[in-house]
Amino acid sequence: MRKIALLALTATFMFSAALVAQSSVLNSMKDNKVVKQTESKVESTAKARAEKMGKDLKLTSAQTTQVTNLFTKQDASVAKLNSQEKVGSETYKTKLAAIQKSGDTELQGIIGKDKFQEYQTKMAAEKKSMKDKANSKLNAVKPNLNLK
Repeated sequence: MRKIALLALTATFMFSAALVAQSSVLNSMKDNKVVKQTESKVESTAKARAEKMGKDLKLTSAQTTQVTNLFTKQDASVAKLNSQEKVGSETYKTKLAAIQKSGDTELQGIIGKDKFQEYQTKMAAEKKSMKDKANSKLNAVKPNLNLK
């Protein structure tokens, strides 16, 4: 009986060790894949935003390329900040505001003052539209609690 119990215990231990080893290999593969996807996503969103800006503001191809580089650099800075600071903390907010301010200054240098003003106006309108849309969804979800 002892031999059977010892054999069962040994088999269980070997089985669990095999599962742990497979799990760690799969996790490392998944982590590498996530990093690659994140890097390509940052580049594609920066390029898409720059191309949209180029169409909206009628930028030259050289300006669009410079804006793409700027957005890629900004996105990398924000990603680095996200990994270093707790999102929402005061230091995070301060550093994020500094990144945005330097980006706006550099963007104004690339596209010019008039187009930058036009860009800010469009961004403010988009922001307002997104807030209104979010508020309308919240109001649609809220139940009517007027119980009498």
